Amino acid sequence: MSLSRCLPLGQTARVVVIPARFAHAAAGQAVASGDAPNFFQKLAARFQGVPIKGEATAPKSMFDDCNKEWSAPEPLPAIPKDFKEHPDRDLVNYPYPARPMYAPKTRLFMVPDSWFLPFQKVTGVSGPYLFFGGLFAFLVNKELWVFEEQGHMTVGWILFYLLVSRTVGYKIDNSLYQGYQERVNYFKGLIQEDLKDAVEFKKTSAAQTESLVAIKEAFPTALKESMALQLEATYRQNVQSVATELKKRVDYLKETEETKARFEKEQLLKLINSSVEKQLNDRSFKDQYLQNAIQQLKGLNVQL
Repeated sequence: MSLSRCLPLGQTARVVVIPARFAHAAAGQAVASGDAPNFFQKLAARFQGVPIKGEATAPKSMFDDCNKEWSAPEPLPAIPKDFKEHPDRDLVNYPYPARPMYAPKTRLFMVPDSWFLPFQKVTGVSGPYLFFGGLFAFLVNKELWVFEEQGHMTVGWILFYLLVSRTVGYKIDNSLYQGYQERVNYFKGLIQEDLKDAVEFKKTSAAQTESLVAIKEAFPTALKESMALQLEATYRQNVQSVATELKKRVDYLKETEETKARFEKEQLLKLINSSVEKQLNDRSFKDQYLQNAIQQLKGLNVQL
């Protein structure tokens, strides 16, 4: 009907139908028929995640994560209820601020949901929208809120934000969370390295405390045994000193007696030698000695 208005009156029109084949349909046919796909068919198959000829598994499509809402795999750790950085901290009037896991709920992409709830209880569901819409129109009409000449670009930025957030927002949030976890694990490792010496010192202190307690319990017995060992060592030292002194005295007496006996022997030998020399020098002694020798020889001859 709309085409007939474009034609002159009284003339007939020949309508030529040109079949248009979309890329994703062509990709599906190429995959189904087994023919070699062209570039555009491969590109469409990649967008859809359809395997082409020669692929055993379907590739991951870039649109698999579109329109997904990201959520953290584990909640944030909560502060213990009895934790205080100082004993005077007032947790009743000044509690620790709790970090929310996710951003608060909003409407119209930027208006907090808490602003709508008071109106919604009185005016219903549409009341808050009418109020804020009327307030926006009033501010614009009375030129209390003046737009610049580039103000219309805000709509483009909003559309760009929606496009990015609904397409790759899930991947961006996931990658940022993984990077955050890696950063946190890095700092945890630094803290563990810093606390390693403290942990070792704590273990050593505990072992020393246990050893001191054991020493304190066994101190009287250990002191008694120590005194006994000291007395035994002193007694042995005294005995050794007495034995050493006695040996020195005995050695001295022995050496004295040996020296005395040697001196007497030397004097006796000296006296004998001098007496013999005197007798030898005497002529009568020689003659008497010869006579005695001759008498002994005669006696021997008689016996033979």
